Amino acid sequence: MLSVRDVADTWASIYANSAALRSVVSFAHIGGLVGGGGCAIAADSATLRAFGRAPGVLAREIEHLHGVHRVVLIGLAAVVVSGVLLMFADLDAYLASTAFWIKMALVAALVVNGRILVRSSGGAHEGEPAAQVALRRASVTSLILWFATTFVGAVLPNVL
Repeated sequence: MLSVRDVADTWASIYANSAALRSVVSFAHIGGLVGGGGCAIAADSATLRAFGRAPGVLAREIEHLHGVHRVVLIGLAAVVVSGVLLMFADLDAYLASTAFWIKMALVAALVVNGRILVRSSGGAHEGEPAAQVALRRASVTSLILWFATTFVGAVLPNVL
């Protein structure tokens, strides 16, 4: 049975010797971020703008938010899978990196906040004030987390 170290070493060798594979994995990581994160940022911004407008505007925006959720999840899945592949390409460096662990904490926070956002949107759609406050907070938090995660992701290869 292969250990995680054996799998990582084998992958690192394959990865290091294929420019095409490095390009595909990098694109999956960046493409997932642009697709999923971009849709999330646009939806969060639109949701925040919908507060304080006519009552139907927020309800329509919440319906749009639910439609975007699938794209965000697919993008996040692409980021996670490609991120694991990037990590396995240089396992020791990633595991020893403080920036890596900060990024992982931010990704975990994104997932938790996404769950809060989805849960609160149902009550907000029904006009529940507490759910609307929670949705607003989750939308602001989402914006902050997407940008913070992207920033730390840009820092990470420079500190390995």
